[in-house]
Amino acid sequence: MARLDWYIRANLRPRHFQLLVALDELRHVGRVADYLNITQPAVSKSLSELERGLEVRLFERDPKGLIPTAFGECLIRFSRSVLRELNTTRDELRHLKAGTTGSIRIGMLPVAAPALVPRSVILLKEEAPATTVVLVEGNSDSLLPMLQEGKIDIIVGTLPSAPRHTGLEFQPLHPGEAIVAVCGTRNPLAAKKKVAVQDLAAYPLIIPPPDAIFREHVDAIMDYFEMPLPAGAIESGSMTASNTFIRDANAISFYSQHLAQHYSRVSGIRILPLKMPAAILTAPIGVIWPKHVEMLASTRLLIEKLAEVIDSVFDAEVES
Repeated sequence: MARLDWYIRANLRPRHFQLLVALDELRHVGRVADYLNITQPAVSKSLSELERGLEVRLFERDPKGLIPTAFGECLIRFSRSVLRELNTTRDELRHLKAGTTGSIRIGMLPVAAPALVPRSVILLKEEAPATTVVLVEGNSDSLLPMLQEGKIDIIVGTLPSAPRHTGLEFQPLHPGEAIVAVCGTRNPLAAKKKVAVQDLAAYPLIIPPPDAIFREHVDAIMDYFEMPLPAGAIESGSMTASNTFIRDANAISFYSQHLAQHYSRVSGIRILPLKMPAAILTAPIGVIWPKHVEMLASTRLLIEKLAEVIDSVFDAEVES
């Protein structure tokens, strides 16, 4: 145990952490060598030295590539944490040298991108004008790994179910929204005063991809209406692409009420007069950040501003 403690304190370096994270993500010595711009023998030598120094096997070698052992998974988690803290410290030093007071990198899920985050950032900048803000829009598949790797500080949007994502903290800010059916303004259904679920079957269907947070709510709606998943359904994680299909291909889809109201004003989308089950709402809307990571002042300030504006933003969208 004394040797292990000594080795970790005296020999582990940032290059080891980068190597372990790259091995975990790429699972192949050749690809890791290309990614780190070193030779394959150098990768193999560094990994062997780590395993010899720690006196444990970190990866199993099989035809499919390198598979982390329990020891490897433990050290990879630690490596990600260290690299995240190094990135945060680097950014803080850069901003201090530039004379700014802080920064925040915000991941925006679709429900938060049109109004919630921008209006909150406006308030944040009024109070802390020197704060640097970086906005990244995406779905949960793209943003959650970025959060866990320290590439963004926080995610704002629909909250996933906690059991699916360990190592994360969740703070709900809004209980969730109704879900509505939508079509394009040129769709024949757009002119109807009343629409039955059977009317939807004649049109292409756009749904979120299986791993999207919103997909489980769309599935619940389809189960409620006993709608089979058509063979020609398009799975889209892009609001821009979904809106184009809805407008130009007479497709239909299901949106949260907030997004449907927003896009009905700016993107040629119409909310269909289809009676929806009132009991089915989206998941709560709020913020996500990594556990055991000290939250910067800029992040805390953003959460305060989100809490200030979220109800008024959503109410304004629904009433307009």
